[in-house]
Amino acid sequence: MAEITFYAAECMEFPEQMGELHENLTLPEAVDVYMWICRRNRSYGPGIGFVLQDGNIPDYSGTKWPLYQGRGIAQDMIDLIPAYRDHPLVKQAVEDMKPHLEKLEGERKEERGMERSGGLGR
Repeated sequence: MAEITFYAAECMEFPEQMGELHENLTLPEAVDVYMWICRRNRSYGPGIGFVLQDGNIPDYSGTKWPLYQGRGIAQDMIDLIPAYRDHPLVKQAVEDMKPHLEKLEGERKEERGMERSGGLGR
């Protein structure tokens, strides 16, 4: 039986080598941890990813892959791997991520305002 879990990473390019990595989360938990990471430090390119466990796709099962990074859903990255693009759990994760986008965009706007006012200590 296939299963999907989520992670929030301080650095999506090197999630296990740079910064914080929080694994085995639900999607709402990953969103909350991502927002917490962003409030503390955004310099490494944080994001939210998924780990799909599916014995029917052994080449891609258990691999960390981006779901949200930069400015939105990482659809272009998901589309690179047809096994992810077409998998029902990944498709559902993309749909489940959409309601969180407004909250995440609000977080980015708040951060940009703090940067302009010098509120982030820069």
